[in-house]
Amino acid sequence: MTDIATPGTDPDRPGPATPQPGPDRPGFTGPGTSPAGTGPTSWDQAGPTVPEQASDAGSAGPQQTGPAGTEPAVSDQARPISPEQARPAGPDQARPILPEQARPAGPEQARPILPEQARPAGPEQPAPGAPPTHHESSAAAPGGSAVASSPVGIPVRSGTGAPAELFFEDLTPGRTFDLGVVLVDGDEMVAFARRFDPQWYHVDPEQAAASHHGGLIASGFYTVSLFMRAYVDHVLARAAADASPGLEELRWLAPVRAGDRLTVRLDVAGSRPSAARPGLGTVSLTGTMFRLGPDDQPDREVLRTRFRGWFTLRPT
Repeated sequence: MTDIATPGTDPDRPGPATPQPGPDRPGFTGPGTSPAGTGPTSWDQAGPTVPEQASDAGSAGPQQTGPAGTEPAVSDQARPISPEQARPAGPDQARPILPEQARPAGPEQARPILPEQARPAGPEQPAPGAPPTHHESSAAAPGGSAVASSPVGIPVRSGTGAPAELFFEDLTPGRTFDLGVVLVDGDEMVAFARRFDPQWYHVDPEQAAASHHGGLIASGFYTVSLFMRAYVDHVLARAAADASPGLEELRWLAPVRAGDRLTVRLDVAGSRPSAARPGLGTVSLTGTMFRLGPDDQPDREVLRTRFRGWFTLRPT
């Protein structure tokens, strides 16, 4: 492309001269420039600017100016702007907002909740906008199940399933139950220890005999199992027993050996209606086991335990 320069300028060096319209310049409308003595071709005669010659509006390069004395190229002749570079001119021309960029303008325009985000409304989760509610619940037993009093006319069973004859009201503080005499079976004692407590002084006769124990001694849990069986046979088989919340004390006070005869006793230490389980009462009990001497008199206390039991109130 060749520049048309005024006299006294170097055509190879840009100078202060203003380029004139030419065949390869905007504004050229014929084989030559405007007649001598006339002004430069007006901007109204200029041809359209080709994309290669247009740049961003507002730049002042020589390829963007019109003939001398005219204004720079207007924006509608500038290079087209891509959608990514566009800026909205007003509310009607604003760029669309993607759904994930939207912000709710009010209750009517709130963003919808997806199904996987929705939570079903229920007593614990009231529906949006609903007033809070309060629910009364009955007292629950340990484990989450509520217990009601026994309906009249339905027979109450004992701990072994037989019709009950002892109820909470019968287990008054100070009452004592004789649970009989238990004979310790040596084979059963060792079999229990081999199954549940296989320590050498419970299962190995030779090592136990050579030790300070002087022979095999029963596992403490075997001894308390003997107490439990006597308790079931003489009390729970007749009583309207529900369950036991647990032990408060368990002590092994002397060794128990094969052939020992143990007398068993149960004492009622206290009782009160249960506040947590309607229809039941809590009874505090003490159990003891004594070894009998040759004269059948208690020789030594070998076990003591304190625990609580739940018993059904007598139906009315």
